[in-house]
Amino acid sequence: MTATPPLPTTIWDAVLAHARRTPEVTAMHADGRDIGYRELIDRAGHTAALLREVCPAGSLVALEATGHAAAAVAVLAAARAGCAVLPLSAADPPHRRERVLRHAAPAGLLREAAPGEADLTVHCLSEAAFPTRAPDLTDIAYVMYTSGSTGEPKGVLVPHTALSDRLRGLAARPGLTAGESMAAVTALSFDIVMAELLLPLTLGARVEVAPAEARIDPESFADFVGRRRPDVVQATPSFWRLLLAWGWKGLPDGRLWCGGEALTTSLAEQLLPRCAQLWNLYGPTEATIWASADHVRDPARVGLGEPLPGSGMFLDPPGEGEVVLYGHGLADGYLDAPQATLRRFLTLDTPDGPRRCYRTGDRARARPDGVLEFLGRDDAQVKLRGHRVELGAVEAALEEHPDVVEAAAVVREAERPERTHISAYVVASSVGVSPRTLRAWLAERLPAAARPATIVERPALPRTAAGKIDRVRLAAEPAEDRT
Repeated sequence: MTATPPLPTTIWDAVLAHARRTPEVTAMHADGRDIGYRELIDRAGHTAALLREVCPAGSLVALEATGHAAAAVAVLAAARAGCAVLPLSAADPPHRRERVLRHAAPAGLLREAAPGEADLTVHCLSEAAFPTRAPDLTDIAYVMYTSGSTGEPKGVLVPHTALSDRLRGLAARPGLTAGESMAAVTALSFDIVMAELLLPLTLGARVEVAPAEARIDPESFADFVGRRRPDVVQATPSFWRLLLAWGWKGLPDGRLWCGGEALTTSLAEQLLPRCAQLWNLYGPTEATIWASADHVRDPARVGLGEPLPGSGMFLDPPGEGEVVLYGHGLADGYLDAPQATLRRFLTLDTPDGPRRCYRTGDRARARPDGVLEFLGRDDAQVKLRGHRVELGAVEAALEEHPDVVEAAAVVREAERPERTHISAYVVASSVGVSPRTLRAWLAERLPAAARPATIVERPALPRTAAGKIDRVRLAAEPAEDRT
């Protein structure tokens, strides 16, 4: 672990410094216009003043926006006002949204004045609609709700110190410098968007805001990156596969960041010729955006890489076990969930002595060269009739087939061991592929116990608001083979 003390500043302080030094330099390009650092900080300062009239310092403020420019202004304004931000997802079903709001109990709401605009309006939330919590989040930059593997929302408390430290670490590795640009494509409710919005602004770099349709439409994305040529673009493996299936030619001079799901050998093989650098990033929301980065040069040797500056990582038990993270980038825990916090955040012996750690629930093994190889979730490792099976290995084997674009595997009837089985879902290329063909393919690559009992072809896999495969939803669907 590299010893780097946390920065004693908020994101407001960092961006304000650039606004004073280089006020006319472009901070963001959105909707066809440039927003300079001075304009950005002025907008955020104005919004902060409005926010103070509605919410005392330490309050939690919900953010309802579709545009990244408004989101950046909101995060800066909240930091200036001493409030924490709760990004809401427009894609969430009403029931989940209401559950999040009732649990979080925000005191105010920041909303775009108009879709896609940087201006925000400030609203006081009615106690009659949702209970409002006492202002006790002064040190928190944002609260990000994550469902994890259980589907139950948990509010992760990310303090200003963790955010500042993580952004400084990302500036060093994978790296971004003043004068460069980073694309903002990710949905606002997925925590990695904080890297897209805030990392460039702390460095005097530029945020290239993609049009909303570029998040789901490959043609729109390709047009955006072709015109704006950002230096860095990050996305999940699922999104990269969508682009490649469409026929994306790549960004030859750009650096691609890939994370949120496992980067497979087959996907790395396709991405490497399409960029200047490919990085595999790893880290749960509880570790603030990302925790480690691997510069991928050989697609057959993708790993979790090195911890970001200020962070550490080890396996418990050593050799093959749970990934444990530590360092300044850890979240404070979960909002109003002390027992869940105690289960995951605890003091352990680390290579750097006793430290506060986060148990990720992810599994990895150490290769002979010391690099950690991601194996999947602890809860994605199953026992089938005495055999240990990694669902990630099943998915990787399916995705190696030339006619499979994407795959997901889920366990069914786990509560009845005699009937427990694996169901696989695949998205095929335009050529298509039959379950029989895939079974023959898997028979050459997986032991019998790891082969899916059913293989279902779908036009697309369901997604969570963060853009990840929604395995909870898949597990609730019928599992009969169909072509």
